[in-house]
Amino acid sequence: ASVARPLLPRRRVDGGSSVAHRARCAPRRETRVQARDTDADDTDETRVLGRRVSLVAGAALGLASTSASSGAAEAAEPPRITHRVFLDIGVCPSIVRADRALGGGGGLCAEPTSLGRVEIGLYGDLVPNVVSHFLELVEAPPGRGYKGTVFHRVKPGRYVLAGQAGSARMGQVQAPRFPPNPELLAPASFQQKHLRPGTVSLALAAATGDGEVGSMSRNSAQTEFLITTGPAPVPSLDGTNVVFGRVTKGLEVVTKIATTPTFAPSGNSVAWNQVAEWVGDDRAAKARESWSKPTMAVAITDAGFMPSEEERTR
Repeated sequence: ASVARPLLPRRRVDGGSSVAHRARCAPRRETRVQARDTDADDTDETRVLGRRVSLVAGAALGLASTSASSGAAEAAEPPRITHRVFLDIGVCPSIVRADRALGGGGGLCAEPTSLGRVEIGLYGDLVPNVVSHFLELVEAPPGRGYKGTVFHRVKPGRYVLAGQAGSARMGQVQAPRFPPNPELLAPASFQQKHLRPGTVSLALAAATGDGEVGSMSRNSAQTEFLITTGPAPVPSLDGTNVVFGRVTKGLEVVTKIATTPTFAPSGNSVAWNQVAEWVGDDRAAKARESWSKPTMAVAITDAGFMPSEEERTR
């Protein structure tokens, strides 16, 4: 007969296997802990990076808003107007030619078609010398000032240009003998921007040929002026031309000037002009001047000083 054996608790025979198991599991636990630590570090770095990006974005927005607010402030508060002048504008059917007025004082036709009057307010407090010279040219008789001269460059959506120094028979301004003007070298003279339509500025870049507007004649340095046409600002004119006034009435006349047909170059002319510029031919810039020249003579038929409201009521 078999005798039943009592049940005894099991004992681990191989204690080393448990140690080995713990040894195998320990690296896994450490790996999981390291992974959690790495994730936490990545999360912290991401948060820090996010905060930095937010700060940079906030600073950029702050600068943009500051710039926008300063630009808006400048647009809302232009300089004080000290003087007012008018320019009567007319059109002759063809361009001014020297053989039309060999015996006269100007190159205009006898009866130009009127486009209207442009009234300009001048910033005499800002650039008094520039304004004084402009007034002198406005009030000068034909052949010595702006009367009888033409707009020689038209760029729709940007500006119209007048006052090029040269021969009165060609509709140009006879170069006056102005004394040296220190305002043309003062940084403060270039702080005003070409933000609004009707901005009037002394076209220094045009006169010297250093800017995008160009008559390539240094004699025009104190006679040539431009009027922006809008609707957008023209930042490419900033810093190289001296703003000294704005159109107060007759901006629609400036628009009419800007819509005058101009000479258009052919594709071959443009290509050869680029080649000439690449090889350093100075005639390339001179040739480009004719591309924005009006096909008709858009002229200043009359100009003069306008009395202030106080003077009118006296």
